[in-house]
This record gives sequence, C-alpha cells and structure tokens, in this order.
Amino acid sequence: MRLNKSITLLLLTISTGLWAQYKGIDKDYFEFPIQPDQINYLSGNMGELRSSHFHAGLDIKTAGKEGLKVYAAANGYVSRIRIGTGGYGNCIYIQHPNGTTTVYAHLQRFNPIIAKYALKQQYKRRSFTVNLFPKRNEFVIKKGEIIGLSGNSGSSTGPHLHFEIRGLNQEVLDPLRIGFAEIKDNIAPTAQRIALKTMDIDARVNNQFGRYEFALEGSGKQFMLKDTVEVFGKIGLELYAFDQHNGATNRNGVPLIDVLVNNSLHFQQNIDTIRFSQQKNILIHTNYQAQKEGRRRFNKLYIDDGNSLDFYDAKVNNGFLYVGPGEVKSIQIKLTDAYKNQSEVKLILKGIDKQLALKSKIQSRKRQYIVDNTLMLFHKKDSLSSNITLYNQQGSIVSEPSYFDDRTNVYLVDLRRFLPQKAVFSNGETEPLFFADRIPASNAHSYLSETYSLSFSKKTLFDTVYLRPQHYINKNNVEIIEVDQDLHPLKGAIKAEFQPLRKYESLEDYHVYNVSNPNSPAFVGGELKGEKFTFQFSTFGKYTLLKDDVAPTITKRSIKNGRISLTIKDSLSGINNFEAKLNGEWILMNYEPKRSLIWSERLDKNKPLAGEFELRVSDNAGNESIFKQKIN
Repeated sequence: MRLNKSITLLLLTISTGLWAQYKGIDKDYFEFPIQPDQINYLSGNMGELRSSHFHAGLDIKTAGKEGLKVYAAANGYVSRIRIGTGGYGNCIYIQHPNGTTTVYAHLQRFNPIIAKYALKQQYKRRSFTVNLFPKRNEFVIKKGEIIGLSGNSGSSTGPHLHFEIRGLNQEVLDPLRIGFAEIKDNIAPTAQRIALKTMDIDARVNNQFGRYEFALEGSGKQFMLKDTVEVFGKIGLELYAFDQHNGATNRNGVPLIDVLVNNSLHFQQNIDTIRFSQQKNILIHTNYQAQKEGRRRFNKLYIDDGNSLDFYDAKVNNGFLYVGPGEVKSIQIKLTDAYKNQSEVKLILKGIDKQLALKSKIQSRKRQYIVDNTLMLFHKKDSLSSNITLYNQQGSIVSEPSYFDDRTNVYLVDLRRFLPQKAVFSNGETEPLFFADRIPASNAHSYLSETYSLSFSKKTLFDTVYLRPQHYINKNNVEIIEVDQDLHPLKGAIKAEFQPLRKYESLEDYHVYNVSNPNSPAFVGGELKGEKFTFQFSTFGKYTLLKDDVAPTITKRSIKNGRISLTIKDSLSGINNFEAKLNGEWILMNYEPKRSLIWSERLDKNKPLAGEFELRVSDNAGNESIFKQKIN
C-alpha cells in the first residue's frame, strides 16, 4: 500500500473489491463529477505517458462542447481556486472530510458564488492570473452541488473536464480504481511494438549493437513476437502499448505491467499514485531518444540510471536481462488496466556468442550515432586496413571494427574511457566528432570554451552526458549556439554565457531564441551583461539571437452587453503582459491565449461600460502597443 499512514487512519470503512492500494476508500464516497449516472468517455487516464509528465487523474470527454454542469464529487469545502492562461486554467480544489482532495480543471466558469469571490480577488490583486486559498469552510460544498461549467481553459487542447482525486499529501490517486459505473471498460490493453536494447558495449541483439524495434502479431488479449531473437549480454526491454475504453478510440496509458522470465516475476510497474515532485522522471521512464526519433513513447521495462520513481514493485536486476550463450529466456509481459482487463505479450530470447563477421546486413544509421555511453561509427569497407584512429587533445587510440558485414564496418567507442574529437579512417577520410566534455550527473560541473561557458548543477542531469557543443555562424549568416542534439532529457536547467561572434547593431535589443525548429523560433530571453549574453535552457538544441522590434497587434472585435472584446497577437517573442483601464481605473481583462482573445469584466455588473478605455499590451521583447477607445 502506497497511501500515507495518516491517510489510512482518516479514510472511511474498508470496502471490498477494490485494489489493495485503495482499501479504506468507500467506493460510493465519490460521485462522478460530470453527467453522473450516464455513460461517459475518457480522452486520458491516470498515468498516461505524456511528453513531459505522467497524466494525473482523468480527462473526461464533453462531446467537443463547453458549458456542461460540473458537480462536486463529495462533501467538503473549497480549499483552492486557480485562474491562469496555462496549465489547469480555471480550476477548483475541494477538500473532503476523509482527507482526500478533488480537482476540477479547464473550467469555462465557476458557479456564481465562487465566481463572485474570485472576481473580487482579481480586482484586489489587479491580476487576471490568481492562485487563491479561501479560509477553511468559507465555501462549504455538498456532494452533487454544481461548482462550475466545463470548458477549455488553460493548456487544454479541446473541451473536456480534467478530474483528480488526491491523497493527504497531494499525491494523485487513480479514480478508476475507486470505481465509477459511468466509465465502461471491458477491453484489454493493446501491445503493438517491442524494442530490445543493448545496455553495454558488449551486448548484442541479432548480433548487432543498439536498439531494435519489432512489430508484434496478434489482437485481443494475445500478442507475440513470432521469431526468436538472438541476443548476448545485458538487454533492456521496452514496450509500446496502450489501453482503450468502450466507445472511445483514444489511446490511454497502461498502469500495470508485469514481466515474467521463465515463469518467474522479474519486473513490475504499478502506477497507482503519482507524486508531482517526480513528474519529470517521465523523461527517463520512457525512451526519450526513441521518442524524438520515432515519435512513439516506449515504456522502459527496466529502471535506467537516474530514475527515482517508486512505482516499480518488483525489479530483479532492475529489470535488465542477462543472457549468455545457450540460454533461452521465455518472456511473458502481462498488461492490466484499472478494470483488471488483461492481455499478454510473449517472446523468446536465445543466447548466442558474439560474432565479428555477420551474414545479415548491418542496419546502419547515420555515420555516427550515440547509444548511452557508446559511440557507434559506420564506415564503408575498403581494401585497406580496417582500423581507424581516434584523436582528442590528450592523444589518440587505434580502434578495430567491433563487427562487420560484406559492405560496412561498425566501430564501438566507450565514451567513458575515451572522448574523441575526430576519427581518421584507413583511406585518409576524416570524420569530425565534436566531443568536448564528459558531464557527470549528480555533480555540479562547468564547461568553458573561448566564446561561451555552460554550467550544470547537481540536479541538471538524469545521467552522464557526453557534450558536443558548437558555436558558429551558419551559411545564412545566423549565429548558432548548438548545445548538442535534443536526444538527452534534462531534469533541470543549464546556465549558458556567450560572447557573440557577430557584430550586432543595438545588441541590447536582441534576445535568445531556441531555433531547433527554424520555422518556429521559441523565445528564451536572456540578459546582456556587458558584451556577453546569459540565459538558461531546459532542452538541448540550437539557440540564436533575434531582434523583435514589432509591437503586438490589438484589434477590436466587439463592444456589446457591457463588455469590450479584442484580439491580441505577437509575431515573434509572444505576449508577456497586458493592462486595461477605464476612465483611469484598472479593469479586469480575461485572456484566452488559444484564441488570442481578451475581454473585459466589471466588478460591478450593473455599472455601465462607458468612458475612455485604454489597453496596453507588451511582448516578451519589451515592445508595447496601446489601444484607446471612447465607449459611449
């Protein structure tokens, strides 16, 4: 059981038929928060693998509409109210007598009593964005009471209700394990692909080093990898799977995964609770590099270096498989959803000796490729010597092929032992490698070059990174700080400082942007100190200096029903802040970034919207636009 002991003491009588982690919560304690007693559908479930976090709670569909009534799931009082442009948008938290908290996010609006309180606080703070904590029992709520209407506020990508149940320490529980008749699910999880990854330089999958994906055959509850896979050494398994509920095509997460090796439990994942302090571990729980290269989020069935998640209940050898020559490993992977629907994946691994000369064709990638601590170099075979020479500032080493076929040599370099800056092949061809430093995890570290520096805290990395930074002016005369490729997840930020290579007019008007996607520069900011720029970033990639001297645009949409609505947009750095006044007095402007829409709301609804209206909008580069309108 992962619930805090103090929660256990507070929870009501133990009900039967619930999962062990949720004993003590009466299955009838909570009412479904939207369209109760009707069949509902989910677009997201607890623990679903998102790009930057594990999904908490449930995303309940609203048929693409806003304005559905949202009900309190149980008796309690409003403990928190949030209003913002991102995240949960308009959100209510209700504290319950049994020690749990329910969360209702992306609301269109609150009920009139809560809305009136929130509006007063916005005017008091002169801010659209607020985070409010009403006094205990200031807003007492009864089970089934309407607390607001469903919407699409915040970072929502479409109308729905995001609903959570949290424990005493604000850890998120899975509502489906508590039980709601409104969600029907008799569909077992689906498994589509499995990946086998070599976990050290000596390991092999079908005689080759690296990570290899295989399509699974089957449907319903049975999936399999038909062909036996020949392996050697330390191997990691990864799985691409999803769960679906009745009446919905959305691909949700699989909370429980058991891995059995020769009928013995080897690894177990059980996403029964989520702590927000561990959310970033999603980047190491899934294969970040594979996601960036193939857009699929593979669930690692092993615990990688730097992973501090605590929902792995069984972990023989941290989930890794060690397969020697002649050994046969029968693998069974059981996938179980919150309704106990179960499917399984079967495959066979056979241990063989490593081979130098391969009969099968080598699956070459780029000329150089990194897998964890190992650099792979691919080079066409020629009639000369197959050896290559690797150089760095300290000296050189000669490397032989680790394996080859009739056309290609593959060289494997242990980056923990030698960090090469270039490779010279037997035909005289040179391959630049750009490795500059070995950055350890869990230790503060700085890298210095002639024109820039990078600072890592002990909380920046999940695992060791072999840094390949470059500072150059590209063929389009654009200055680029390239801090490796975005193939390594970062747990925290890296601080950078650089001396610009180019001459810029009015350098103080420039800011740092991420241009890993050159068609969509992302504002980072930074600060000019003397002749150097400093900035922080949380993803590897390419950065540059751009000048934004174009102010935001403000376009009037309408003036009716006692409010003015406008559209505000910015072409490069993005909207930073806004402020409106009516006859010199501050007036609230609600903001919906997804629609670039901003509209007024009076504290006194009976007071007419009349007089001199002024709206100031600034972007992240400091450009400001002013809109003025006399309203009769």
